[in-house]
Parts: sequence; C-alpha cells; structure tokens
Amino acid sequence: MAKYQMYFDTITGESKFNVDIDDEEHLDQVLEEILYDLRERGEILRGDGEPQVVWNGQSLDFAQPLPGQGVRPNDVLRVSTIAMNG
Repeated sequence: MAKYQMYFDTITGESKFNVDIDDEEHLDQVLEEILYDLRERGEILRGDGEPQVVWNGQSLDFAQPLPGQGVRPNDVLRVSTIAMNG
C-alpha cells in the first residue's frame, strides 16, 4: 500500500494528512472514507460542490488508479471542491 501526502482545503485552512491507498484502488473507492475520517477529526472541506483531487496541476480521474495516472508514492495531492454555478 502506497502512502500519499494529501492537502485538504478545509474551512479552518489547509490540513495535511498522509493517506494509504492501494495501487489498484480508485479514488472513487477511497475518497469518501478519507473525507469521513477527516470530518471525524473536525475538518470539513471548504465550499459546496463535488470534491476534486489535483496533482501536478491536473485534476485526477476518480475512476483510474493513481499509478496509472503517473502519481507516485509520497507525491502531494490537493483536495478541494469544485464550485457549482447555479
């Protein structure tokens, strides 16, 4: 299982956590659990909308494993929300 550094844009500021994600797991499989753990610690993503994970300036595909998108262990991922225009 690979470890990644994830920075979350929360209502209290930026929060950093190290997260273990299996090489075959997709973000859509694990992100909900990660965000649940974050809420249990009292951290909530800033803004309304869908979560977005960005690495190296590009938004990652939730349906693809991280290594298949070029992400390596210990890389930094940023998690925020995509603002929905109404």
